[in-house]
Amino acid sequence: MDSTNAELVQLSSLIGLIYEGATDPSRWTKDILPAVAEYIQAPECILFTNLHTPQNGGYFFIHGIAQDHVDLYMNKYQSEDVWTIAYLEKNIAIEGNVFTGDELVPREQLLASKIYKECLSRDKNMAQLLSGVVFGLDSTTSMPVACSFFRGLHHPTFDEVDRARMRLVIPHLSRSLGVMQRLRSAELAVSTTLTALDRLPSGVLLLDRRGAVAFANSAAQRMLVNGDGLYLRKLYNAAGRGDLIAENAADNKVIGDAISATLNRDPYATPHFSECVTISHASGLASYTLQFSALGNQNEFGGDSSAYAAIIFIADSAQEVEIDPAKLQSAYGLTPAEARVAVALLKLGAAKEVAEKLGVSPHTVRVQIRHVYAKLGVDTRARFVKLLLGFERRVS
Repeated sequence: MDSTNAELVQLSSLIGLIYEGATDPSRWTKDILPAVAEYIQAPECILFTNLHTPQNGGYFFIHGIAQDHVDLYMNKYQSEDVWTIAYLEKNIAIEGNVFTGDELVPREQLLASKIYKECLSRDKNMAQLLSGVVFGLDSTTSMPVACSFFRGLHHPTFDEVDRARMRLVIPHLSRSLGVMQRLRSAELAVSTTLTALDRLPSGVLLLDRRGAVAFANSAAQRMLVNGDGLYLRKLYNAAGRGDLIAENAADNKVIGDAISATLNRDPYATPHFSECVTISHASGLASYTLQFSALGNQNEFGGDSSAYAAIIFIADSAQEVEIDPAKLQSAYGLTPAEARVAVALLKLGAAKEVAEKLGVSPHTVRVQIRHVYAKLGVDTRARFVKLLLGFERRVS
């Protein structure tokens, strides 16, 4: 087997493993990150919500890094991380971006920094950085997520081959993590039973290996029962619920292509999780938004794990949008008052109107809006609206 075929086999195996993490978070540290690190040829890596600690709804999966080293960084040096400071200042937190530590901070500046001398240098493998943005600061589908790899001064410098490998992996990481985050409950566990899926406010479909719908949760059934541009076509004498069909022929082809690409898990041509498919209502007054992802061969939905090969999330813009303030507090560390202001600002659009609705002074509202923007990591109203809509729950 030549080197090209060997790498394709390794990549295909790695991608299959990545999707196991969608329904089983324990796999990230145990199996997935070691395999990704081997592919990138780095001894250490982290996959984390870089602006949100586990206490605030985020996560921090590590490979090869001692826990006491992580604790030292989190407790004492995180605010002095010259790489992170430059990352935010350069405004490069855009989905799919891949960059090295040397592009963020000159090597000499890093080696002279306090964080390197007192923290990073304690680990001989933490002098070079290669990082990829899985979800950016303005993502509407997830909290910001980065995947970072480390090498020591004694290792080769990260090069274009390493960048290319990282770019291939990012879309698959985004799909697996996107599913994991969409399935997380308020207790930060992953809802992986069919009963739990029925409690989710968003529509969820599970597909079998042929691409037919094998399960539709209650929210999805409510959306599709009227057949307003999107419906389920029951197949004669077949198990499950049938095929997902769009009334418009062009839309129907888009759905079919998306399902095919999802099931095939192409190592080189898989779209990012945030690249949604939009299907118009037959009435033309609203649209459905669909997100697709493969599932691992050993997913956690119960019964015969091979029965479910992919998942689709469906949102319907015809339904009223309601933001859950508790999710904002959990994910971004907002106070209850700040969460109320954020929700009211989304609906009303102006600080004066928010103040009148909440019965507080305009000055107080403006201060709280500044706090909200800072905690959400946004600097414009457009980014604020896009981010909040990612936390929507829909009511009929």
